[in-house]
Amino acid sequence: MHNKRGKMLLSTLFTASMVLSACSGSNTQSNSGSAGTDQGGEEKVKLVVWIWEQAKAGIDLNMDRFKEAYPNIEVEFQTMKSTDLYQKYLVSSNTDDAVPDVLALESTNLSQMVEINSLLDITEHVAPYKDNIVPYKWKDATMDGKIYAMPWDSGPVVMFYRNDLFAKAGLPTDPDEVAAKIKTWDDYYQAAKLVKEKTGAFMYGDSKTNSSNRVFESMMWQRGYWYFDENGKVTVDSPEVKEITDYLIKLQQEELVYDARANSDPWGNAIGEGKIASVVGGSWHDAIIEKQYSPQDSGKWSVTTMPKWSADDKYGGANQGGSNMAINKNSKHPEEAWKFIEFMLGDKESQTKMMLEAGLFPSLKTVYSDSAMDKPFDYFKGQPILKVYAKSLESTYPLAYTSDFPMANKLMTDVWAKVFLNDASSGDALKTMADELRQKTKRE
Repeated sequence: MHNKRGKMLLSTLFTASMVLSACSGSNTQSNSGSAGTDQGGEEKVKLVVWIWEQAKAGIDLNMDRFKEAYPNIEVEFQTMKSTDLYQKYLVSSNTDDAVPDVLALESTNLSQMVEINSLLDITEHVAPYKDNIVPYKWKDATMDGKIYAMPWDSGPVVMFYRNDLFAKAGLPTDPDEVAAKIKTWDDYYQAAKLVKEKTGAFMYGDSKTNSSNRVFESMMWQRGYWYFDENGKVTVDSPEVKEITDYLIKLQQEELVYDARANSDPWGNAIGEGKIASVVGGSWHDAIIEKQYSPQDSGKWSVTTMPKWSADDKYGGANQGGSNMAINKNSKHPEEAWKFIEFMLGDKESQTKMMLEAGLFPSLKTVYSDSAMDKPFDYFKGQPILKVYAKSLESTYPLAYTSDFPMANKLMTDVWAKVFLNDASSGDALKTMADELRQKTKRE
């Protein structure tokens, strides 16, 4: 079944990918050195790593230590946009190319790459790390009981909020008190009405007709629902998913949501202008808020856990994004490639450094007991925000994105457009989407 689905995926995407194959040499950076002291007589081995800039920034923090440990392994980074990386790899894997040796893969696309049968089976290599990685990260890396990627960072979903706007609305501002006050999504709705009435600000930002679906997907994830169930059946037309959809439609209809696609410049500019009171999103939003859109608002932002659907729900967290590393099955240097991945992703010191200096929150749980987790962040009013991220991960349902996630995400964006532009009912729009997913993916 998996091989059939993989061939279908590859044949669908390959033609569109060919146009990108000429770009493979762009943005290349090399780091050199040669194998550990016990391997001093060996010839140098050169690894080619495909990666995007933000991820490479985390790797760079540990390259000096890696060169010391493995002086015979030279690393050449070829940086590109993550979307270009996937398209190029579809081309190279179809031609059995030995380059790259290592590639970074976002969790949202990992399952697709696993299913085209182009990655090396690293089950034995990752065995010592199975219990030390947050459980849900293994799901998209696994096919037929074998593991094809090593988890890197996670995107634990939390609630960033403007404590000054909350204060003006008569809401608490201390993170623990906010978590107690806004336990459920209904509490969030009530708080949104207060914020709008007292401050004029919107509770969060998302587009009515071009939604990224981040909040919607986080609400599904924490309840253990997704576009598909664990047996692969399409479930986006279930009563529970409709319930979440109707909740978000209500917030939009009552003008409690700033109408701009999440993570777009209009959305970010509204954050900088104090028009948005909260961001329910992955931990990586801390850098987006602080560095990119709202650097002038130090001390005005805090972080707490995201609301639940019901206060007694077992799971309270969710995931947005995250990444992994894998080895090309055609690599001529698979053992050296694994040494590189293990050093970067399996080493506590490497992961801690990436967490503190590159904003990449690790999936490696041994980091969570490190004193680095207590670091106060001045921008967030001296709060040790890393502890909030870890708490979210500990309460995250072990869900997989699946290989058909990109398609489902796009079709869900169309659902909102049908509701707000064509006055379609949520039930009809979701049913149409579910039927289209079943037809295109051959799922039940």
